[in-house]
Amino acid sequence: MDAYQAAGDGMEIKELRYFVTVVQEEGITAAADVLRVSQPTLSRQIKDLEESLGARLFDRGNRGRALELTREGRMLYRRACEIIALADKAEAEITTSETVEGDLHISAAQTCAMCVVAKALTLLCERHPGVTVHLQDAYSDDIIDRLNNGITDFGLLAQPVDMSGFDYLDLSDRDPLGLVVRADHPLAARANVDVAELKGLRAIVPKGSISRNDSLVQSSRLAEGLRVVGTMNLCHNAGYLVREGFGAMLCPKSAANVGEGSGLTFVPVSPEHAVRVSLAWKRNQPLSRQAEAFLTALREVIDGERPNVLAD
Repeated sequence: MDAYQAAGDGMEIKELRYFVTVVQEEGITAAADVLRVSQPTLSRQIKDLEESLGARLFDRGNRGRALELTREGRMLYRRACEIIALADKAEAEITTSETVEGDLHISAAQTCAMCVVAKALTLLCERHPGVTVHLQDAYSDDIIDRLNNGITDFGLLAQPVDMSGFDYLDLSDRDPLGLVVRADHPLAARANVDVAELKGLRAIVPKGSISRNDSLVQSSRLAEGLRVVGTMNLCHNAGYLVREGFGAMLCPKSAANVGEGSGLTFVPVSPEHAVRVSLAWKRNQPLSRQAEAFLTALREVIDGERPNVLAD
């Protein structure tokens, strides 16, 4: 049973909080201490939850070991975390006073457009010091899920993405795509590399590029050249694979960790392909005061830096 449906059929947020705490504390005893309830009470709550769902959530066969989630338990844990986060967010938004304060959630792809967002956030918090910013690095599919589920206020998305359900601002139109290679790679000394030259090159590509059918990654010229041997969602850890000779990495320049001492080099692809980035929020969904104040600050930053930006 879907966790959202189950919650509507009688599960309470308190039960979900108990369940999540048991998972995170890896046992009833530690969770009972955190929750300040007795162990029998907590055990009863978990058993009642299992009975209401008609599913076993924990494997209890190994004494002395931490409780292990069943398949159903893992599914519920993921949904329960989302439900609790959404409930906390709703409560904070409703109980916030007329003063602009509270939490602002932004999920972001790795991109140089983040510098525009950072300037707007700095301006926001100078004006409204009661605002707390929660930033999560993610890739497009995950960001869209969080936007649709109401868990995040804004998503910084690398295009192309279906934006039909969102209002948005385009923030950047020039983040060159290229290859990250080892400093001793034959391509490292090149000013750029034509995609026609990439035949047989082992490469790690952004996971989102495949799922959203990115125009460059899926172009026939590049597909005929690159040998895709892996995917990644963020570039930092993939850089270690490049250093060890696993393959080159395809990514925007702003996400490439090629500073001094990295042992890596960024080589732009030719013809040039610039990644466009948009800040999106759910259409027809009321914004909190802090979210509205952030958009005001963002538009001021954009107007000061690039007056002809495409608006929502």
